[in-house]
This record gives sequence, structure tokens and C-alpha cells, in this order.
Amino acid sequence: MTIEHPTCLLYLLTVGRDKELVLRVHGTELSIEQLNAWMTEETVHPLTVSRFGDEQTSTLLLNFRHVVGARLAPYSETRTGSF
Repeated sequence: MTIEHPTCLLYLLTVGRDKELVLRVHGTELSIEQLNAWMTEETVHPLTVSRFGDEQTSTLLLNFRHVVGARLAPYSETRTGSF
């Protein structure tokens, strides 16, 4: 699957980790309200993501029960993802 430009960067801090995970999200416009609902409801949610420099996307199932902090940023070529 060829990728289109990411829609945003998602920074996640999960239980037991001291560094944020940075995900390049594709195809979905995320909002703080959505993230808040997923964390409050402790849901598992699929997101289409890619690695920095990778030409392919994959579906990542995220368990928001284990997310203790999340923030969004606009996608930029100068920022890199850690996934």
C-alpha cells in the first residue's frame, strides 16, 4: 500500500514508560475530544500509522487503557516518529 501524507503526529505516554511514543497517523483526523473519550472509556482503537522513512502503512491496535497522556501535533517533515 502506498502512503499518503500523514494527517498528524500522535504523542503517547503509556504506563511503565518514561518516553513518549510518536506515531505518524494516516487517513484519520484525530481530535483531543476523541483521544479523551478513548482514554476515559479505555477502548482498543485501530489507527493507520507509518514509520519515518517507510513507504508503507500498517494498522496498529492501541489499547487506550494503558495511555496516561496523549497530545497531537500537525504533521511536519522535520519531525520524526519513533514507531
